[in-house]
Amino acid sequence: MLTRLRRAQTRTHPSTTLLRSAYSLALNVILTSGLGLGFWVLAARIFPSATVGRDSALVAAMMTLSAICQLNLLSALPRFLPIVRHRPERVVWGSYLLTGVVSVLGATAFVLIAPAASHSYRFLSARPALGLLFVASVVVWGVFALQDAVLTAARRAVWVPVENAIFGVLKIAALPVTLALASATPVFVAWNVPVVALVIPVNLFIFLRVLRTPLAAPGGLTPIERFGLRGLVRFLAADYAASVLMQAACGLLPVLVVALLGARSGAYFYMPFTLIVALDTMFAGVLQPLTVEGALAEARLPELAREIVRHFGWLAVFAVVVLAGGASRILALYGPEYARHGAPVLRMIALASLFRAITGTYMAICRVEGRAGRILATQVVTFVLVVALVAVLAPSHGLQGVGVAWLVANAVVTGGTIWHVIAVLRRPSRDAPEAAPPATVPPAASPLPPPPAPEVPGGGTLR
Repeated sequence: MLTRLRRAQTRTHPSTTLLRSAYSLALNVILTSGLGLGFWVLAARIFPSATVGRDSALVAAMMTLSAICQLNLLSALPRFLPIVRHRPERVVWGSYLLTGVVSVLGATAFVLIAPAASHSYRFLSARPALGLLFVASVVVWGVFALQDAVLTAARRAVWVPVENAIFGVLKIAALPVTLALASATPVFVAWNVPVVALVIPVNLFIFLRVLRTPLAAPGGLTPIERFGLRGLVRFLAADYAASVLMQAACGLLPVLVVALLGARSGAYFYMPFTLIVALDTMFAGVLQPLTVEGALAEARLPELAREIVRHFGWLAVFAVVVLAGGASRILALYGPEYARHGAPVLRMIALASLFRAITGTYMAICRVEGRAGRILATQVVTFVLVVALVAVLAPSHGLQGVGVAWLVANAVVTGGTIWHVIAVLRRPSRDAPEAAPPATVPPAASPLPPPPAPEVPGGGTLR
């Protein structure tokens, strides 16, 4: 019985759940990236380049719009859903509804404006049915993304790589089907059909099984009790603004390279940058369980942060060494010109990922502590430095100047954030057991009885 009890305690210990979720989300990024690469390789093999180019632009636009219209709920749900004591399903339904409404508005505006702004999207105005499909896809993709955040918040992150692996396999299998059916937008349809197929069963699992188990501990503070209504609104607004700036910095960088150095240099930069974005995404996923477990046990935040650093710090260093050391060989897969021009850039932006991992840890800690203003300030400084340094260095130093700008900007930001990370890592958990004073044994012949146990408020005695 004692052995079974200890095993149960181990399974529910915050550190155990933290690492299980973190490794699951890291595996999810690896599987998603690998299957995504396979999807685009197969699409390029069986469809004309014009079709792949047009549909890839649609997929990119859909995912970018969806990320904006999710209002950063991907970060908010892991922070606040675990401490919702009553009816968490209402929070999830509300998140889906809010994202859906904003997605309809945003996607409709895109369908109406994009054809006039860019000739690349004029086919949307020529085919109203495709415009409706695009709007529906943005809405469904938003729910598909948020359900992963719900599973993570509910400590069921082990299902996230399973779900996304099935999605990756299904979308690859859908490519030959759309080819046989002669679909007008075969790649776009193959990407989205599996999303529709998975959203319904996954959400049935979420609402009928996952959310039936209480997450918050009895007596814990709800989000409004923890931050106050105005404080909660300010937190969400600042965190959302920070996420927009982060996406803008990553999304604008390839655009700046093309604008300042030309399309060819843009291609040489984009391939290394996609590798680094995948690496940064993996570490961002690893840090989500830190937010979840920190929300459930804020007093244990230092211990949880130490667990993340201990288990994944070496992985960050190893990944950077592999990318920096093997830059030429890795980019040679795309061709010798990519290796020659892109390898120096890959080395520099890979080193920057070490700084970004530290800054990401800082932001995860601040999210648990409720300091969204610091998160916003971090992203404002990063955005301004990246844009300014690229504008100054790229014209005179080319792609190497872009790499230096990205590295220096992230190093400067980390210089301002690392001190708080170190302070938290060194801080003992507030609920850590203190060392007991040495016991004193009364003499055997003492005629005095032992003192009565002191009373505690609310009745009872301390024993």
